Amino acid sequence: MKNYQKEALEIAKKSILEYFWEDLLKKYSIQNKELLEKKACFVTLKSFWKDLRWCIWNIFPVWSLYDSILSNAKSSAFHDPRFSPLTKDELENNDLFIEITILSEIQEKQFSNIKELLQFLRDNKPWLIIELDNREATFLPSVWHEIKSEEDFLTHLIYKAWIDINKFISNFSKVKTSFYTWEEFWEYFKDI
Repeated sequence: MKNYQKEALEIAKKSILEYFWEDLLKKYSIQNKELLEKKACFVTLKSFWKDLRWCIWNIFPVWSLYDSILSNAKSSAFHDPRFSPLTKDELENNDLFIEITILSEIQEKQFSNIKELLQFLRDNKPWLIIELDNREATFLPSVWHEIKSEEDFLTHLIYKAWIDINKFISNFSKVKTSFYTWEEFWEYFKDI
């Protein structure tokens, strides 16, 4: 694991612990310059069995990676509307792990037809963003482990965006597609 990855995980952990015990980051001094670059990230907390517990992200690089991790880690643990907030008991008695996904800059890519898009998905397994009529969606990279075919991947992504599949097909020339690459690393909470 690279030094800045270890430091990123430490920052995420301290951000979460600071909710219960204040001032853990008050005098924190960033050691790795990579954390000062403007980057977007996901911070995901999972159970020992790798079940998703919490996840918050920003897709666009509006803050430094340090600030993105701070904000997303705390929001993930305590403000993900899909789950109840992390409790002190869970923290002390559960085998949670933190996963951080750092995103590259988003690259737009136009496809002439759905077949071409499916071929791109098959060849690259990218992290894709689709948008039509101000509705958009993306998936975590781990979705490629759960959904094996590019057809299923695209179908689930269309449904996630609340886009009617027939409208997606008939208006494909208006669909905006973007993709990005990512770097993903994780560690058990107790080992950070």
